Amino acid sequence: MSLQMKFVPFSPPKGVVQSLTQGIYTQNPPWHTTQNRLQMTSKYAGANAGNLSGDSILATARSLAALGNNGAVTAAGTLTINGNSLGSYDYITVAGTTVSSFTASDWFSATEDTRSAWVLVNGNLTINSGITFIPSVRKLFTVVYVTGNLVLNGTISMTGRGANHSGTGNSGGYTAPVDIRIGTGTFSAVVDPQIPAAGGAGGLTTGPVTGKNNGTAGTNGATGGGGSGYSFSSGVAGNGTAGTCFTGGGGGGGANGTTAGSAVTNGGKGGNAAGQACNGGTGNPGGNAGSGIFAEVGNDGTGGTLIVIVEGSASGTGSCVANGVIAKRLDSGRIPGGGAGAGSVNVLYGTNPSGVTVTAAGGGGQSGGDGGNGTARKLAIGAN
Repeated sequence: MSLQMKFVPFSPPKGVVQSLTQGIYTQNPPWHTTQNRLQMTSKYAGANAGNLSGDSILATARSLAALGNNGAVTAAGTLTINGNSLGSYDYITVAGTTVSSFTASDWFSATEDTRSAWVLVNGNLTINSGITFIPSVRKLFTVVYVTGNLVLNGTISMTGRGANHSGTGNSGGYTAPVDIRIGTGTFSAVVDPQIPAAGGAGGLTTGPVTGKNNGTAGTNGATGGGGSGYSFSSGVAGNGTAGTCFTGGGGGGGANGTTAGSAVTNGGKGGNAAGQACNGGTGNPGGNAGSGIFAEVGNDGTGGTLIVIVEGSASGTGSCVANGVIAKRLDSGRIPGGGAGAGSVNVLYGTNPSGVTVTAAGGGGQSGGDGGNGTARKLAIGAN
């Protein structure tokens, strides 16, 4: 069964969610109570969501969960949120479960850069200590949605999984950065929270003056910018790039007496180094090494975008993270590129997850420019 899913162009009454094509209304709350959820899942069990259009990530996650448990990663169609195209998406919907061992292919597809990943749990989810729940490849963003309670003693991560959506190099394809609306309404005093299309600015080179500049931190949902490379001996290092809604920025290449390359925009390759003993900037992938036996290719990876939504309570001692990747510098005799910007971490909750930490730290520049920190926040769902 394949559904073409699209919101009708009028607003249902306050406190009511509408099934995307069927015109069925269920109360919210308690739309996600066991009785109502089972009524929805029995009606649409086994359906493929197809092309999907919703007004927010929250509303779309609720509608996907209501389709019932498919039990396997499914490549679906295109995704549009609040009128903005967000590429394509994969999803898996399961009954409540405890994750005591983790294999990425059980939860995520191997398609890189062009698809978001949605993990939907109808019931309670427990992630045990020592487990890092993370896709094996870069994603536009990852959504983990739980209709019940979340006990998080491990880690949900998008560290180093920011998308290369530049359409260049090893990118899976181009996706334009746009605002991603997380929810419609007021969440912990934030109205219509979103991940902005543009993140923090990249650090600009100091060359030909020796030094570096850090990437700018992202705020209000934004990701961080990448750091510049280090300029040495009248060299001109490469610039870091700005973050986007899908990735932190990449780092510029290190320079020694010549001019290095800047990182590629939209999560692309780190800046290429230039000169003796210079390292490439961090990116997707890391930038090329400079010359000589001491030069190194830059590290791979930028911070990604992570959205965790828990309708019930969230508890535990675990963390939700989307850090940038540090610059490569194996010893003090090498001239580093810049570190990558952090991603964006957004946790929406029914009951405040006071023990769960959220982190989006920029990748250290190792004397090159540091990647900027990203947003890391918790927002109450409230009556939305």
